[in-house]
Amino acid sequence: MQPRPLALVAAVTALTAFISGCATPPQSPAAANLANLTKPENLPGKPACFWKSNFQGDWTVLNDSTLIVRAPLPKDAYVVKLFEPVFNLGFKQGLGFEDKENVGQICNHGDDYLLVPGWQPPNVPIVAVHALTTDEENHLLSAAGLPIPRAHTAAQTSPVKQLPN
Repeated sequence: MQPRPLALVAAVTALTAFISGCATPPQSPAAANLANLTKPENLPGKPACFWKSNFQGDWTVLNDSTLIVRAPLPKDAYVVKLFEPVFNLGFKQGLGFEDKENVGQICNHGDDYLLVPGWQPPNVPIVAVHALTTDEENHLLSAAGLPIPRAHTAAQTSPVKQLPN
């Protein structure tokens, strides 16, 4: 006995709907908060630029299309939003930057790219670069479920000492 084509199509459609509905777990409140924080229009910080030569390979992936770059020092943090997701970005061994204007800076709303070895195409357009304060960086790290560096928590809890005149 052969199944009827209409019944087969209905079964495949139902199975596809079931799989697509069940394959994605519901988003946790923290993940929803991070997704909202990393929309280009909601990014914390102020639009900025950093010198490409100052990037020494210090970055933290928040999600597949957002990362925090530190250039040149850990205190100099920038959130970088990509045009499209790069899956498994956190497992990449090295990243680089390309500035199309050849001025040496990676800027907000510029013609700049993140260079991702092994990704096709290897140059991913950057849609936003914002300079972050320590509090803004900590908020993003916390929303992503990532640890906050000790230097950040020590700086927040240590009192500011005034020098005598």
